Amino acid sequence: MYRTGIVGCGTIGSALGLGLQRPPLAGAFRVVAVSDLDPARAAALARRLRGPVAILPLAMLIRRSDLVIEAASAAAAPEIVTRALTARRTVLAMSVGGLLSIAARLRALSRRGGHLLTPSGAIAGLDAVKAGCLGRLQRVVLTTRKPPAALGLGHLTAPRTLFRGSAARAVRAFPQNINVAATLALAGVGPARTEVRIIADPAVTRNIHEIEAVGTFGRLTARVENRPSRENPKTSQLAILSAQAALESLASAWRIGT
Repeated sequence: MYRTGIVGCGTIGSALGLGLQRPPLAGAFRVVAVSDLDPARAAALARRLRGPVAILPLAMLIRRSDLVIEAASAAAAPEIVTRALTARRTVLAMSVGGLLSIAARLRALSRRGGHLLTPSGAIAGLDAVKAGCLGRLQRVVLTTRKPPAALGLGHLTAPRTLFRGSAARAVRAFPQNINVAATLALAGVGPARTEVRIIADPAVTRNIHEIEAVGTFGRLTARVENRPSRENPKTSQLAILSAQAALESLASAWRIGT
């Protein structure tokens, strides 16, 4: 059983903590500690979880846990993930956009005994992109369409392309909205070669992510229209489910998919 600590007790951290108490995850994980910059939010989650759950600062949470779930923010993720990997813990990182600039360091730490998991999140097709890298990928493109109101542009009456460039630049320009670009870049051709377009489109009511990848394997296209979480419209329900699936795979003797 994985003794689990959750850092970040907002929508995603709370959903994952509660999900660990239900099948198929119950029995493989036990939440032993939570941490949040807002003590009241940490206390609220601790009360909803079964068993004794401690509210701890980061260093103590890491010491007490086998698995650390980072569900805080892109700004906080580098410190959380680095410290947990240095302590040779298994880490599930949700704020992938915050990790792109230190990816090489995290890979090195993972080789020294830590284990870093980054779920697919709100996109599809990552298995094929990863497999395609074993041959040769010539091009990977992510096109993200969002309702203008989600980007503070509720006055728009026609689509507007807000960004076109590399994933590395996209993550810096839209740190709160582009974890998907970081995840795709890490799975595929890297942040400099992954192309990203971000479009505010008044014709859409959901966040839409489209991936195109071309390589020696052939051509891949994938499209996801994401429903938001009921608790927080800024969070994709698929991102939460993807993290739960990653945890199920971690605890399973039979892992399906790449």
